[in-house]
Amino acid sequence: MINKLATGQYYGTNAFDRRFSRIGLSYLQATVPEYDVREHSHAGAHIVLATRGRYLTSAAGPQREGPVLVFNPPDVVHRDRFAGDGGWFFAISFEAEESRELYEQIKLPDFALRYHDPLVMKQAFGLLKAASSLDALKLDLEALSLNVLSSIYTKIPLSNNPPPWLKRAQEMIADLSDQDLGIADIANAIGVHRVYLARQYLRHLGCTPGDDLRRRRVERATQLMMTSDQTLSDIALSCGFCDQSHLNRAFMQQWGLTPTSFTKLSDQKAGFKYPRLH
Repeated sequence: MINKLATGQYYGTNAFDRRFSRIGLSYLQATVPEYDVREHSHAGAHIVLATRGRYLTSAAGPQREGPVLVFNPPDVVHRDRFAGDGGWFFAISFEAEESRELYEQIKLPDFALRYHDPLVMKQAFGLLKAASSLDALKLDLEALSLNVLSSIYTKIPLSNNPPPWLKRAQEMIADLSDQDLGIADIANAIGVHRVYLARQYLRHLGCTPGDDLRRRRVERATQLMMTSDQTLSDIALSCGFCDQSHLNRAFMQQWGLTPTSFTKLSDQKAGFKYPRLH
């Protein structure tokens, strides 16, 4: 009998598991012995990035050394597994309903495929790094997941010039930077497909919508630090950060100094002595 696994269910133990907008991101250690992994399928489409161990897959595509990424459509029977012990893998899971919508909106293969393409692998590793960070935004993870999916097999053409709706997307992110935006919120508001939005944003602006949202939040927090007497903790929460530590890290990444250092530099009352000019 062939097992049908639920979305996000794998033969392994989670190191972390993050779920949002019908997409799941999991990093797992393979804990089921090779001989105990039977033929099975999954309710939704998924992508597996093997990061440690020798991954055995019947998916179509060239076999090469190094990490391997495998795309499995929903309900496709397979027996992918690790040879021996110590395997680790990153899984991107799409719920069954999400998978159906994606198949209707973009061209995806209906058979399993393996990839070694450097661009696809780089995007997948970038998503793994982002997913393992406590600072990652839902908007980051959703856009990066859709970019990985569209990179492996897409027929959606990209325009050479920035589309007019891109400015509207930026304005929406700026206006609602304190909210927990998802890629679907923006795509629905401006009337474009989510995958198209994520890819065009990266292509023409050189960043993800999540990068832009984080930048806007830091800018807003900086403005409040310059014009109000709110505590850093209150500023962090009002600008959409989880807490002050989250603000500290984002602020440091953007400006190269901490919020506390910034306030000392910008406030003579804090004891900063400006140099005398001669």
